[in-house]
Amino acid sequence: MINAARPLAAGLFTVGLLALPPAAVAARGGEGHAPVFLATFGFCLFLAGLLRFTTQDLPQGTLRLTRAGGVVLVAGLWLLLPLAATPAVAIVSGLPPLAAWFEAVSAFTTTGASALKQGPASLYVWLALLQWAGGLLTIVAAVAVLAPAGLGGLPDRTPRGGTTLDAVDLSAVLREIGPAYLGATILALVLLMVGGESLYVAFTLATAVVSAGAHLPPEAQLALTLDESPKWLLLPFLLWSATSVRWHRALLTRRINAAPEQTESLVILGWWAVLGIVLGAILYRSADVPSLEAVRDGLFSAASLISTSGIGPREGTYASLPLGLVILVVLLGGGALSVAGGLKMHRLRAILLNTRGGLMRLVYPHLVQPAAYEGGGPVMLGIWAGAASLALVFGVCVVALSPGLPGLDAALAAAAAVVTNAGPVYDAGGGGWPPLSSLPAGSVVVAVLGMVAGRLEIIGLLVVVHLAIWRT
Repeated sequence: MINAARPLAAGLFTVGLLALPPAAVAARGGEGHAPVFLATFGFCLFLAGLLRFTTQDLPQGTLRLTRAGGVVLVAGLWLLLPLAATPAVAIVSGLPPLAAWFEAVSAFTTTGASALKQGPASLYVWLALLQWAGGLLTIVAAVAVLAPAGLGGLPDRTPRGGTTLDAVDLSAVLREIGPAYLGATILALVLLMVGGESLYVAFTLATAVVSAGAHLPPEAQLALTLDESPKWLLLPFLLWSATSVRWHRALLTRRINAAPEQTESLVILGWWAVLGIVLGAILYRSADVPSLEAVRDGLFSAASLISTSGIGPREGTYASLPLGLVILVVLLGGGALSVAGGLKMHRLRAILLNTRGGLMRLVYPHLVQPAAYEGGGPVMLGIWAGAASLALVFGVCVVALSPGLPGLDAALAAAAAVVTNAGPVYDAGGGGWPPLSSLPAGSVVVAVLGMVAGRLEIIGLLVVVHLAIWRT
C-alpha cells in the first residue's frame, strides 16, 4: 500500500528519535548499551528516509486512503513499529527474539505484560517511551481513523462525506491532541519530582499513568509501595487516561456543558468512586490493611483497573481481590476515545438504554421515545458488533493461551489482560503463573494479536483479517 508509506515513515522516524534518550541514559550510567540504541536510531532513520523519498514525487491523490485502508494502516503501525524496537530490547534485556518481540509489543500497546523483573535503566526508559508513544497513537488512531470508519460505534464528531477518509492525515489530529497529552505527562513528572521522587522514577511513573501503561522499573513500584504521596498524585492522571480526550478539551476550553462525552465521563467518575469504596472494603477485610490506607489503595486500584493500566498501589494488591471482579472491571474498561481498553462505558450505556427501550416498547407498543444515540440503527449495529467481537476474541484467546498455563483461571486472566491491554491483571493474578512470553510460540503470537486487537477496538482486527481473506 503505497499510500501508507508516509505515515509508516513518520512512525519509524519517531521510534528512532525515541531511541536517543535511552542511549544517553546508557552512556551516562556506563551500561555499555548506548551503541545498541544509536544503531536503532540509525536503522529507523534509514528506513524512514527510504520510504519518504520513494513516495515524495507521487501525486497527492494517490496518497488518499479509504476507510478500510485507514484501518489497515493503523494495524500495520501496531504490528511493524514494535519490530523496529525488538532488537534493542533483545540485546539489552538478554531475552530471546520471540520474548523480546512480545515485550516490545506489550510496551507499545500499553499492555504492560512483562517477563522482566529487573534490568538496566536504559531498558526501562526505552520501554517507558514506547508505551508513552503507543498511548498517544491509541488516541490519534481512534479519533482520526477508527471513529470515522464507524468501528464499534465509536462517536465520530467530524463531519465528512464520501468514501475517502479525509481525516487520515494523522499529523493534523496529532497537532490537536499532542500538546494536551505532552502537557499532562510533564505535569505528572513535575508533581512527582516535587513530591520527592527521582527523575528516573518520576519519568517512568508519569509515562505509565498518562498512557495507561504498566512497564515500571522495580524502583518505581517500590516507590508506590513505600510512599503515600505518589498514589494521590497519580490518581487524577489515571482518571484522565480513562476518559475521552474530547472531554478533556472541553474542560480546558471551559465548554464542559457542551461536551457530548459529559454524561459518559460523569458515569465513569461515579463508577470509579463506588468501585473504589468496594475494593477498599475488600482490602480492609482480606489484606488486613488499615482503614485509611485501604480506602486510598481501593480508589487507586479502581482508577488503575478502569483505565486498564493495571498498576497496583503495592505488591500483591490484586491477589487480595476476587479475580472475577478484576477481570469484569477491565473487560468493561473506561471511556471511548481514551487510552483505556475494554468494552468501554459508551457501549455499555448504549446497550442498556437500547435494552430498556425495547422493554418499554413491549409494555407500551405505541410509546414514542427519543433516540438515545445519534445515528440510530447504524450506531447501535456497530456497538453490538463491537461487543460481540470482544466476546469472540476473548474466547479465542482463552483457548489459544491455555497450553502452558496451569488452569482455567490463568487462561481467563491472560485473555482479559491481552484483549484489554491490562497486563498486570495476569501478572498479579496468581503466584507461579509463567510469563506470557514463555508460552508456546503459537500462544505468544495469539497474545500479540490480542494486544493489537485491543488497540484496534477489537473489531478493527477482524476487519483487517476479512480484507486479507477477501483479497485472496
